[in-house]
Amino acid sequence: MKELRNEFLIKDFVVNRNIVKSIGNIDITLDEFLMVLYFINVSYDLDVESIKAYLGFDEEKAVSVFSSLMNKKYIEMDVSNVGGKVIEQICLDPLFDRLVLNKKTEDKSCDIFGMFESELGRTLSSFEYEMINSWISNGVSDEMIRDALKEAILNNVRSFKYIDKIIYDWTRNGVKKRIKEERMQETLFDYDWTSDDE
Repeated sequence: MKELRNEFLIKDFVVNRNIVKSIGNIDITLDEFLMVLYFINVSYDLDVESIKAYLGFDEEKAVSVFSSLMNKKYIEMDVSNVGGKVIEQICLDPLFDRLVLNKKTEDKSCDIFGMFESELGRTLSSFEYEMINSWISNGVSDEMIRDALKEAILNNVRSFKYIDKIIYDWTRNGVKKRIKEERMQETLFDYDWTSDDE
């Protein structure tokens, strides 16, 4: 048993203390942080098999976490031509810049991805990221996407097809008018009619 415990004392990954001090100031999940550590300590190449071996991720999770890091603009792909051979490597400069500035991501869409992951209790698949990006690129407001997620959660349905249907119906039927009417009713019913105060 002692030999097994000693396996946990081997230092495979090294973390710079400046990263440790400032990582809490940005919006990053544990899985994303582990992948960053992989890139720092093992390889700047996107090698899914190696990531699976080092981090214990399955292929879908590895791709999903990588996509999340790209969407949050924490990493970039550097493409170079060395001796006629195209080489792609991960660049962590955007992450390091953000850590230096101690700022969260400026991109509001990242908040939406984080909200979905938080509400669903899991990381999003690449298909789900694409669906959210398609809503954003089609001009669906962040507020409407958040409200559709809340509506689905209230109905205890965690399906992206259901959320997509809510967004489709709301954009088709003019949700802004319905939301304004609901808010007017809420303020009307929240009024304390029994109080003599005016």
